[in-house]
Amino acid sequence: MKRLLYILRQTAYSVFAFACFLGMAIELTVRGFFLITVGGATDEHKRRFHLLLQRRMRFAFTHVPGTTYTIHNEPGEAFDKPAIIVSNHQSHLDLAAIIMLTPNLIVLTKGWVWHNPFYGIIIRYADYFPVTETEQMTQNIAQMVDKGYSVVIFPEGSRSPDCKIRRFHRGAFYMAEQLNLDIIPIFIDGFGKVLPKESFHLHPGNMTIEVMPRIRRDDPMWEKGYREVTRQVHAMYLEKKQ
Repeated sequence: MKRLLYILRQTAYSVFAFACFLGMAIELTVRGFFLITVGGATDEHKRRFHLLLQRRMRFAFTHVPGTTYTIHNEPGEAFDKPAIIVSNHQSHLDLAAIIMLTPNLIVLTKGWVWHNPFYGIIIRYADYFPVTETEQMTQNIAQMVDKGYSVVIFPEGSRSPDCKIRRFHRGAFYMAEQLNLDIIPIFIDGFGKVLPKESFHLHPGNMTIEVMPRIRRDDPMWEKGYREVTRQVHAMYLEKKQ
């Protein structure tokens, strides 16, 4: 009986959360249409949309039923200087958690996310980019960096089904080297238990977001290039997960 009640409760929580997500997606789409499509895609309108997106993600996390979240930012990172933000990847909730930290960011997404019928248009309004190998993508990102935006990349490439740290791809670190940007590592934990990769149901739990110290371009770690930085940052995540 307790098991049945648990399933019913979590199903109700999941339906509620999805309804809230759908409502926010509709609101952001409508407001983006009037602000950017009708009002014009100016830098000011884009920043207002990013700020709105941040506020809605913060609201969402405050109201996820049966869960709590904690943000640790011991370095006092203000995200006021552009950087490459890297994070481990456990759940569909990860991106929303990072978006609520600052409005000054863009995200590299997979192509299917960029074309998603529910929130793809929001992704495009926010100037998030699908990952490609083209020079045009790098130019677009450089333009956004010049406007003060940081770039979010999940170096694992996809969500970890068991929450373990997987191999890091080097693209994020290569981009940091090419654009002369610092790296801000973010470590998340508990997200894969609240919403596992293969599940559509929310589970009770605490989600933790830890902003780690910025790795500046003059750090000795860079002396051997982006490959060595990739290796050392990956090792740092493995140690955090132990």
